[in-house]
Amino acid sequence: MLVHGQDEQAGRNYLMLEGTDAKIHFIHYTPEIEEARNRGELRTNSAVRFRRLSADRGQMLEVSDFGDAERLLSDRHHFSEAARNLLERGIMPTEDGWGGWLGKYQAGLRNAVREIVERKIRDRMRSRDRSLGR
Repeated sequence: MLVHGQDEQAGRNYLMLEGTDAKIHFIHYTPEIEEARNRGELRTNSAVRFRRLSADRGQMLEVSDFGDAERLLSDRHHFSEAARNLLERGIMPTEDGWGGWLGKYQAGLRNAVREIVERKIRDRMRSRDRSLGR
């Protein structure tokens, strides 16, 4: 999360965030964002995730606040879960050479994927060895 502000002409609140896609996103507040802000979430320098969800009444926005972005970089559970989700969707994350927070995040994600893949290979080899009576 980079900054919150208000459009002087329209009077609408907005936020700007740096995405893991290395782009800056300008987003007008939705009711879900307003609710999160009222709970004290979405602070500057927080790591957040927005996901659109289909609902009976139309589109809804799921707002997840992971807290301090720097602290997130040492959260192994977060990276394991994120890596599993990407692998289930057939996505292999890469490091794109970014520096700063985004580069550290990409490295953490890539390392978590590598650990999962290496564990699967070891498990397959053990299973094969057991089936061969080794």
